[in-house]
Amino acid sequence: MYVLGIDGGGTKTAAVIADENGTVYMKAEAGRSNPNTLNKKEFEAVLTGLLHQLREQDEEIYNRLSVCFAGMAGVGESNRQLEVKRLLSQQLPPETLVYIENDAVNALYSGTLGQSGIVQISGTGAITIGKNETGEIARVGGWGYLFDDFGSGYDLGNQALQAVFQAYDGREYQTALTEKVLNYFRVERVPDTIERIYSEEHPRTIIAPLSRIVVEAASEGDSIALRIIEKASRQMAESIITCHNKLFAKEETVKVVLSGGVFTNFVLFRKMIENHTCSKLPNLEYIPSVIPPVGGAVAAGFSVMGVNLGEKFIEVFKEGVSR
Repeated sequence: MYVLGIDGGGTKTAAVIADENGTVYMKAEAGRSNPNTLNKKEFEAVLTGLLHQLREQDEEIYNRLSVCFAGMAGVGESNRQLEVKRLLSQQLPPETLVYIENDAVNALYSGTLGQSGIVQISGTGAITIGKNETGEIARVGGWGYLFDDFGSGYDLGNQALQAVFQAYDGREYQTALTEKVLNYFRVERVPDTIERIYSEEHPRTIIAPLSRIVVEAASEGDSIALRIIEKASRQMAESIITCHNKLFAKEETVKVVLSGGVFTNFVLFRKMIENHTCSKLPNLEYIPSVIPPVGGAVAAGFSVMGVNLGEKFIEVFKEGVSR
C-alpha cells in the first residue's frame, strides 16, 4: 500500500510517498501553502507543482496511491477543506482517498504514529491540539502572537528581551541572557539591539529564534531564564489540561507530543510541564516527535486505513527522508 503525506505550512510544503514498511519512494518540496496567505492561483500552483514533482519521479507508483493525507496550515480557519480536497483529487488517481486536516495533526502523529493523543506545538507560534479515538478534535490557544501565543518561540524570545533591558536599567537581576543576546545580534551594548529588532523583517521572525538562547541559559542554571521556562511550562500545562478535558476521560492514559523548535531541551520541558499536570492528570505520557511532520501525515494516511505502524517504520522512514 502506498500513501502520500503532505505537510503544508507557512514557510514550505513537503510531500512524501511511502509504504507501511517506511520505505520512501518519492519526496518533494515546494513553497508555502497556507491558503490564508496566498491567492487562489498561487495556492493551486504550489500544490499542482508539488504533485507534478512526485509524478515525474515514479508515475507507476504514483498511479497506485491508496491514500493522500494532507495536513495544511490555515485550512480550518478558512473552512477550505473541500476546496483543497477537490484540487488534490483532480491531480491524483481516481481511486485515491483524500483526507484534509490541520497541519497540527501531522505534528501529533509524528509522535503517536497515527494514534490518538495531544500535541503541544511550540515553534515560532504555539497551539495545543488533541484528537481522540472517535476522531473528535479540540484546539486550545494559538490565537495570535499579539495576545495568545504562550509558550511559543516568540513568547520566550520576547520575555528574554524584556529581562535583558530590565537588567540593563537596573530594574531586574543580571542574567546570562544579556551576553547571549548581544552575541546573537553581534552588538556590544544592549541599546544597540534596538536597530536589529526594529528592522524591515517582521518582529516574530527576529525574536522567535531567541527562544533557543533562553533554553540554553536555563539549561546552564540561569535563574531568569529558568523563570521564563517555568512560566511558559505552566501556561502550556494549562492548555494541555483544557484540551484533555474536552476529549478524554480523567483516568485515561494519553500521550502528549511536545513538538517544535522550542523543545531543544526535551527533558527540561517535560519535567516542568509534568509538574503542573501530574496532580490533575497523572496518566499523561510526554513523548517527543520521532519522525518529521510530513511523516506524521504519512502515518495519518495509514491510520485511516487501519494499519498500525511500528519501530521499523520509524527507522526506515527517517533514513529515507534524510537521503
